[in-house]
Amino acid sequence: MPETTLPFRAVYHAPDVYDRVLLSHWFDGVEDVDLVRRIMRDQHGPVPESATLRMLELGCGTGRVTEAIAPYAAALHGIDSGAPMINKFTARYPQATATHTDITTAVHALHTAGEKYDLVGAFWSLSYPIGDCFETLTSQGIRIRPDLDAGVEEAHQLVREIVDLVEDGGHLLALFFDSDAPEQQLVTRAWERIAPFPGTGRGFARETLLAALRAAEDDGLGRLSHSRIGGISLADSPAAAVDWFTVVHMKSMPVLVADPEVRAEIEDFVQTHTTDAGRVLLPTGVHVIDFWRGPRTRHLPSDSKATS
Repeated sequence: MPETTLPFRAVYHAPDVYDRVLLSHWFDGVEDVDLVRRIMRDQHGPVPESATLRMLELGCGTGRVTEAIAPYAAALHGIDSGAPMINKFTARYPQATATHTDITTAVHALHTAGEKYDLVGAFWSLSYPIGDCFETLTSQGIRIRPDLDAGVEEAHQLVREIVDLVEDGGHLLALFFDSDAPEQQLVTRAWERIAPFPGTGRGFARETLLAALRAAEDDGLGRLSHSRIGGISLADSPAAAVDWFTVVHMKSMPVLVADPEVRAEIEDFVQTHTTDAGRVLLPTGVHVIDFWRGPRTRHLPSDSKATS
């Protein structure tokens, strides 16, 4: 089946589509998986002979990024709403717990149960549950939630519940797409043909996440760290780059995939970023967000913590 005729959201719900269309993401010479691996090494040291950490991955997908955190996990729990995704995750990590549900439902259930994890990972996945607080997306279009403030409150509550899942001394580690990168700006223009994005625009979900985590820091729950790294998404051919836009970014949305102006802009953008060797280097970026759970005394010199 040609990628342009795939059903809506097939990338998440049709077998093998995700693996077929996914591009590699490169930042300063390393892929996103290695970026996470480097962070794990910085936070936890070399991979131990005997793993001790309890880990939760929200939006685990096929387990692609999981390989960076799994060697540290004594217990691993993956959450994903796509059946083909969770099936592949289970095949790759048969000792892990795998739950087929959406992130919001899982977080509420785990929070109610009082679960705690040394690491909660969310790699490219938190834009979905936060975005759902503001709008509903179907193959027929986008329905905007009329009460923006209520959506913000709901999103903040979700993020606070995620923070509550983190054990003292543990981390919430997230990778979040850069809505201001040229690749994503094209995607924004396409989706705005259907409906405007809530709040300040396509970056509003990230801004909401950071605001909620900053509020958690202000409440003394931990420390927020945030950085942005520019990079590229690498396609082996122009056709693969076009599929990346239509199948992943636009989720095979019929009204967008069939729009000749959208298609022309994608093809022009891809051509502009195609090298003489035929590969396509799409300028992109990642926001690395880390929330360390613990008391404010962690900022003090070690010899003064006991008396503070």
